[in-house]
Amino acid sequence: MKFSTISNIGKIRQENEDAYANTTIGDLDFFIVADGMGGHSRGEVASKLASKSYIDFIEKANLDDYSSYIDLQEEAIKYANSKIYELSDDSEGLRMGTTVVCMIIDRKNATYYISHVGDSRIYIYQDKKLSLKTRDHSLINDLIDTGSLTEDEAENFINKSAITKAVGTEDVIEPESQTFSMKDGDVVLMFTDGLSNELTDEEITKVVNESDEAYDISSRLVELALNKGGRDNITVTTILI
Repeated sequence: MKFSTISNIGKIRQENEDAYANTTIGDLDFFIVADGMGGHSRGEVASKLASKSYIDFIEKANLDDYSSYIDLQEEAIKYANSKIYELSDDSEGLRMGTTVVCMIIDRKNATYYISHVGDSRIYIYQDKKLSLKTRDHSLINDLIDTGSLTEDEAENFINKSAITKAVGTEDVIEPESQTFSMKDGDVVLMFTDGLSNELTDEEITKVVNESDEAYDISSRLVELALNKGGRDNITVTTILI
């Protein structure tokens, strides 16, 4: 397995409020990508704290205490949520939060464990097909689910970037989690909306098809997003199985 993460401030923002981290324990690899919000540097604080807290929790945990790796990962996210929420309470009412997308790669059992909150995403390129494995926790998706908005109307929806869930904004959070089988040759992409808001799935697939190096895929995706406007921070983790 090889991986590479690139994070870029973009062309518009004054600060990079994205963060990322990873660690390995035995046959398990842990990854997190986060996109903070809050203004006045609070988003940067939230995303970095979420990434650090997730890794700290994992590294200190007794893995045998958990009935599943999903339970472990969700507890790590909830721990990060509590840390950010407590810090917000101590910051003169300045609320802050962050999206997170997390993955455990179980190499021994060839399994991915995915958890997320917000609109940062995981795609898996498997059997020559790119598939989105997370669904954005967003206002636009809620409206589509309830039938208040059609897919076509969603293209021009004014509040396209509004999210409905974030880590640290409430005292209790429930991540969404899924499990998928792993295959040799998979390409895993974890990224913030600074990429997904600029590139189509077809553009992402083209980049993946044209390279077999993790760094090259991450760097080309970031470069392409910058060329398309770079209106937000862009963070991409590429993992080659």
